[in-house]
Amino acid sequence: MTQQPETWEDVWKNRTSQNGLIHRAGRTLAAYGDLQKLVMEILKRNCRITENTRILEVGCGSGPVAGRLERLTPMVYGVDISPTAAELTKETGVGTAITDARELPFKDESFDLVYSTGVVDLSDDSGAAAILREMVRVTCTGGRTVIITAWKGCRLHEVIKEYLIRKERWRYGPKRTFTALEPLLPINGIRVRERAMGALFQFRFVSYLFEERKLARRLYHCAYMLLSILLWPLNRLPGAVLVTTVEKE
Repeated sequence: MTQQPETWEDVWKNRTSQNGLIHRAGRTLAAYGDLQKLVMEILKRNCRITENTRILEVGCGSGPVAGRLERLTPMVYGVDISPTAAELTKETGVGTAITDARELPFKDESFDLVYSTGVVDLSDDSGAAAILREMVRVTCTGGRTVIITAWKGCRLHEVIKEYLIRKERWRYGPKRTFTALEPLLPINGIRVRERAMGALFQFRFVSYLFEERKLARRLYHCAYMLLSILLWPLNRLPGAVLVTTVEKE
């Protein structure tokens, strides 16, 4: 039997309580060698971002990516199911709303770029399809929808997850992996490209093993991110994440 996952509100309240030199150092290094850097590279590759680009992040968390995008365009918006996460994103200067990703509170074709990271992974096929349908719906014709999920080819992630489930220490809900999202996407009026990335990023999952030892986990994060900065180009090779890009025609 697996440990019941925390609600996302619990997760974000816990993260806001963390401080200290190592934690602050880790947050600083994350901008240069963690997932947020990879996401920024993916978005810039998929969409020419100008001061007039309308952007929505679905599942904005604490807003590290949305906050960086806000420096490029003032028209960045984030939604999250957690009030604490939405408030953290708002502190970066980004407009936010508290909502379920399956029912986005926006009109059709409201954004040029819509993206999410690690949101679809937490739903079954029905929920994932609903989220994807909503993301495509609010993307304008000619715009891009970019979905970043865990990649099924990342064996390290699966080994660690299976081990922690056996030890009743897994806290992250379903955390699904995918070989492709295309079968869950709307059929008409879109073009889909998919590729795996994040060869180095997969080693971030090792920190799950230190969940109950916070100091060890933070030290590992710092060491991992320093190495990631030095070897960053490796993340362009297949590894941890599946990047699905949808062009709405």
